[in-house]
Amino acid sequence: MGIYVHIPFCRSKCYYCGFYSVASTQLKKAYIAALGHEIQLRKDYLDTSEVKTLYFGGGTPSWLSMDELTDIVTTLEMNFALNCVAERTIEANPEDITRDKLKGWRALGFDRLSIGIQSFNDEVLKRINRTHTAQDALRSVEWAADSGFENIGIDLILGLPGYTRLHLQQDMEIVNHLPIIHLSVYLLSIDSNTVFEKLMQKGRFQPQTDDELADQYLWVSDYLKSIGFEHYEISNFAKNSKYSLHNTSYWQQQKYVGFGPAAHSFDLNSRQWNVAHLKSYIDNLANDRLSFEKEILTDKDKFNEYIMTNLRTMWGIQEEKMQLQFPDFSKTVRPKLAPFLENGSVVCQNGRIRLTEKGWLVSDDVFSDLFVV
Repeated sequence: MGIYVHIPFCRSKCYYCGFYSVASTQLKKAYIAALGHEIQLRKDYLDTSEVKTLYFGGGTPSWLSMDELTDIVTTLEMNFALNCVAERTIEANPEDITRDKLKGWRALGFDRLSIGIQSFNDEVLKRINRTHTAQDALRSVEWAADSGFENIGIDLILGLPGYTRLHLQQDMEIVNHLPIIHLSVYLLSIDSNTVFEKLMQKGRFQPQTDDELADQYLWVSDYLKSIGFEHYEISNFAKNSKYSLHNTSYWQQQKYVGFGPAAHSFDLNSRQWNVAHLKSYIDNLANDRLSFEKEILTDKDKFNEYIMTNLRTMWGIQEEKMQLQFPDFSKTVRPKLAPFLENGSVVCQNGRIRLTEKGWLVSDDVFSDLFVV
């Protein structure tokens, strides 16, 4: 199983971000107390206590002090067996990374660092309201490697305002010379309740076209493969098979429990998600109440999720496993694949159905056609 811990605090809201967070630390002390209480109340959520991965995401986990982070990790260790954890990840922003924090994170057992860089161009960073510079980003990776982190990943976003093909090529040249082994490359999406959505509605921001983004995506994939990265999931690349074990467990439909506002949990038969409101989360836990919504998955739901999550990865769908797990629904898949096989979006090899890189670009269309409704 995996554990996800949501840290919902940010210095400022990035203009593209649709994840739940607050640009204030006013409730941070109360939140950490509530988080510890939730961990205690939900320690038996899953029928196994053997934890394989631990992931601190956000928001901005790196904004926590070492004492605050230590308190949370200590509470987790008191309630879960973390001795078998194969990967402990912490997300960080470049401006938060210091040599002392890096040393402290390693002392707490974190062995994987995911740095939110988004771009190495200062003008582009300003346009999206990031609070770090390109120099901060480069220095953060250098310090992380010097401190002993061998599993370092970074995030970049294609399609940001003012982001040209030249910027993309320059970013990839920088990537080629960095001591990183994992890279997440996202296509800009206009999420609800973001600054970009409001600017677009006012006609002050025009996103790049799908064709422009597709061209950049395919170019990046080719380039990264040429320098030793493996394209193992729609948005993710890794060297030396250093895949994100935590995120891969999501795509392979393994159990996980999420703590914090808006955090999701999955026990194979149901999904539940905490209220996406910091004050309500804190107030409810102060009264020993958990506030969440829950969905019991039908066989149809499970099949559709199996299709969607597995086709996100280079491993795709194992046909024999699909037939054993979903005998009533699996027979509908092959007939629907014909047009995608013909246009090169899907390949069937060695008993597996996989999307090609071209197919990943139209994955939503493939999923919707294969779903049982």
